[in-house]
Amino acid sequence: MMKTITVSGCMMLAFVSFAYAATLTGEQLKGELVGHTIHWKSKSGSGITIYKEDGTIEATVDGDKNSYTGTWRIKGNQMCEKFAKEACATINSLGGKSYSKKGGTLTVE
Repeated sequence: MMKTITVSGCMMLAFVSFAYAATLTGEQLKGELVGHTIHWKSKSGSGITIYKEDGTIEATVDGDKNSYTGTWRIKGNQMCEKFAKEACATINSLGGKSYSKKGGTLTVE
């Protein structure tokens, strides 16, 4: 009986984890991120990014007085950013206005 409860509990946890770790589609990326202020944190730092409707990005890094501009585009189900070099990544929903991207987190206002 205990094994049944444990396995059932693990299956429920796996389902909940899967539901909140869903990869955003290209359309969802545009709707959830574009035009909003996004607070990000990664292993190397934190800051704020705004994906503007016109395809440009404004970004700041905490502790750095500079601001950075670049461009963005959606390629399939990936958000691509280009500052000096283009980098694309999938973004996963963590529930609510929280997302994960390449080991970091995003919170959308």
